[in-house]
Order: sequence, then C-alpha cells, then structure tokens
Amino acid sequence: MIGAAALALAACSEQPQDMASGKKPDVPAWNGANDNGYVAPGWQAGDQKAWEAQLKQRAAGQNESVRIGSNT
Repeated sequence: MIGAAALALAACSEQPQDMASGKKPDVPAWNGANDNGYVAPGWQAGDQKAWEAQLKQRAAGQNESVRIGSNT
C-alpha cells in the first residue's frame, strides 16, 4: 500500500525541464541546421532566403485548399 502511494506521488512530480541538448536558442533557425538527413537538398546553413522559401513551400504543401485545387 505504501509502495503504491509512493509510486502515485512520484508520477505526479514535476520533471526538470532544463536544456540538456546544449543548443543555443538565440541562434537564428537558418543557422542551426546541419546536414543530418532532414535538410533539404542543396540548402546550406546560413542561407536565410532559401530557408524562408522552403518554409513557404512547405506551408503551401500543407494548405488543403491548394492541395485539392479549390478556387475559393
């Protein structure tokens, strides 16, 4: 019984949320990507214009009106 109560209390405790990854959040997004397999082909870190163009292209690809060909 005491073990169950201790387990229940431990499950409700707040977990630490510090930055374990070591990434600096003050670096612009277009400077932070490396060639890790998820970077668009041909994109180089530090290319802000290409980064913004890729975000626009990605957003357009997720827009249902564009995807189904709606004219409204």
